[in-house]
Amino acid sequence: MTNFKFRAPQPQPEVLGKLLIVQQTLGVLASKEEQAAFLCRALGDIPGVEDVHFCFFGSFVPEPIKLAGDAVCGYCTNTSPSFEIRRCCAVTNGCKESIALRASSGLYGFLILGINSRSAFAPYAPYVANTANFLATLLEKRQTKQRLQQVLSDLEDQVAARTADLVEKNARLEAEIARREAAEAALHEAYEQLERRVEERTAALKSSEERLQSIITTAVDGIITTNSAGVIELFNGAAERLFGYKASEVIGQHVRILMPTMECGYDANPIEAFVGADQGDIACLRRDVAARHKNGSVFPAELTVSEMEIGGERKFTGIIRDISERKWAETALRESEARFRAMAETVPDILFTSDAYGRIEYVSPRFYELTGLTENSGGTDWVRAIHPDDCENVRVRWRKSVRTKEPFQAKFRLRAVDGGYQWFQVRARPIYDEGNCASKWFGTCSDIDELVRIQSALEEGDRRKNEFLAMLSHELRNPLAPICNAVQVLGLLDLPDPRLRWVKEMIERQVKHLVHLVDDLLDVSRFTRGKITLKQEAIELSEVIERAVEATEGIIKAQEHQLSISYPDEPVWLKGDSVRLVQILTNLLNNAAKYTPHGGRIDLTAVVDHGKVVVSVSDTGIGIPPELLPHIFDLFTQADRSLDRSQGGLGIGLTLVRKLVEMHGGSIEASSKGPGLGSEFVVRLPRMDITELRTQRGGAK
Repeated sequence: MTNFKFRAPQPQPEVLGKLLIVQQTLGVLASKEEQAAFLCRALGDIPGVEDVHFCFFGSFVPEPIKLAGDAVCGYCTNTSPSFEIRRCCAVTNGCKESIALRASSGLYGFLILGINSRSAFAPYAPYVANTANFLATLLEKRQTKQRLQQVLSDLEDQVAARTADLVEKNARLEAEIARREAAEAALHEAYEQLERRVEERTAALKSSEERLQSIITTAVDGIITTNSAGVIELFNGAAERLFGYKASEVIGQHVRILMPTMECGYDANPIEAFVGADQGDIACLRRDVAARHKNGSVFPAELTVSEMEIGGERKFTGIIRDISERKWAETALRESEARFRAMAETVPDILFTSDAYGRIEYVSPRFYELTGLTENSGGTDWVRAIHPDDCENVRVRWRKSVRTKEPFQAKFRLRAVDGGYQWFQVRARPIYDEGNCASKWFGTCSDIDELVRIQSALEEGDRRKNEFLAMLSHELRNPLAPICNAVQVLGLLDLPDPRLRWVKEMIERQVKHLVHLVDDLLDVSRFTRGKITLKQEAIELSEVIERAVEATEGIIKAQEHQLSISYPDEPVWLKGDSVRLVQILTNLLNNAAKYTPHGGRIDLTAVVDHGKVVVSVSDTGIGIPPELLPHIFDLFTQADRSLDRSQGGLGIGLTLVRKLVEMHGGSIEASSKGPGLGSEFVVRLPRMDITELRTQRGGAK
């Protein structure tokens, strides 16, 4: 009779793993309600659990549950529940289990589980209790942190209030001292001023006359003074240079000889307009006028007129400046703006400008043609045309660029007239004035919709390629296993026929080659999907080299190559995955052996240089063409080979080598003098620090 032994159900590893991940995730959630809701969803997947709730003394998560007896739990009405409570009194149903959320500082609630199968739930009960204790610890930490923050806030308020009071008293004291010192200084100054005033007034009058005369003589602008009848009384040196007259030629003449009335589209002579007319006081009147040179030519000028009264008589003083260059600049500016608008309306891109604060001032008509918006729709209306998913990101980045004056660049979708969205690339740079301050922004929006679609198609093709490689490599491994087993069985048989032995050896070689290719495909698939992980450990460089040489000894001997090995006598330690480090050197040695003609030479050299371990693998093989060197580590890259194609691979070995080297924090580079001149691959890896090595060894002991 067969005896059946009852075996207690074991917890599922994936469920336990999920509970571990749940504990790691709880710490990043903001509130206990979020933590409870997240834990309810996670614990609901445990076998035997029908529903999950949390009681926080007055509130339930995720929703109220049916209470046993009273509508409100008796403990929930108590603001300070007893630390010794073992169960939630709201749960009396035998199918529900409550676990106290208890920590060293108090009781924070209960985890209420609806159990539909206690036998299925039993293996997970300790882990669920552990998770509940973990949550209670988090709640205790949050409560402690809140209390500490409140105490710190109260202390800061007290310190701030005391400091403000002291500052205020000190300010009053300093103000009183300053007031008294100022009063004393004012009395002393007043006494001294009384002594100097008589002398200063006399000197001031003389100095004022001299300064006025100096200003009139040296002024850059022309200064003309007339009486109320318009007769010129003052004509300074700048006016002489401006009009070509000597002062003696125009003093006593009417001002009309200098500024003809209503010529060249300018306003009437403002001095003549006020001469002899009761227009009231003229504080400052400025306008552009036509001025006439002695030779008869007319030029634009800016005239500023003011009125004064001397000895009861009205006088008019005009300051005149030649503005020919300014008028030319204004004309050039208008022409430049016209050219800019013509260009903006011609190019297919959308052009725009904004002020220094990022407010849009101009957008080319192409934008309105695309979006259907009107030009008078407002300076911020362009935001409405951006796709809702892109809008906030564009606004945040634009504000940051305006604030930091960094060039702005973004990709977003604009809504077209037909309601569809098109991708655009926008770039904008600040325009700086003479003071090196950003005064405006200029930008362009380029239509990249077709480029984005092509890029998406390429990314989709790359994803499908990776999926195909993963599927292909897994599918190839399935038939390889029985073939390998069959070859091993044939090896155990004593095959009398030499032809059968030759066939067996040929199959064995090709199967090993195919297994190597499939392994490379699997590694590429893992790399592209981010599935490769390293088992970090301390390993001696000499051991890595010896294992790699051992793995490639067969092919090197078969090709009758001469292998030279050199590495430091003292121990050199590396930190990394020993299997992958051996794989790096094995691939490089294999490549050197395969692509070096029969009887060649291979050199493997390792040295320590400035904290780096430098390993070099060089050969006298077929070399690498110069045009291939920049792409030698790209996936599926192969050079034309003069050797037998059976020695070739898929062109993924060097890609794997570079990925593995970079994962170890190192770098690799290839060099060759050209076809037929051999090649060299140099790997640089960080050397393990002796302190870290001792720490790791001590921990292992």
